[in-house]
Amino acid sequence: MKLSNHTGREIIIFLEKLGYKLNRQKGNHRIFTHPIFPPITIPVYKKKTIKPGLLKGILNTIGISRNDFFELLKKS
Repeated sequence: MKLSNHTGREIIIFLEKLGYKLNRQKGNHRIFTHPIFPPITIPVYKKKTIKPGLLKGILNTIGISRNDFFELLKKS
């Protein structure tokens, strides 16, 4: 499956399911931390979506495959 555009809020919900917690916010960027995985910065804009390239980078950083990402999205 191809990665499509998702809003920052959708990605945040996904990260919270994985155990990420909001650490701080600077402007429109929210920084999330996890006890095991590295911190992630997610841009949250009202009318913009996260493009597939950035989403791929986020998934690579936390070590989640596309298939696992889609499985977790289906469960929500």
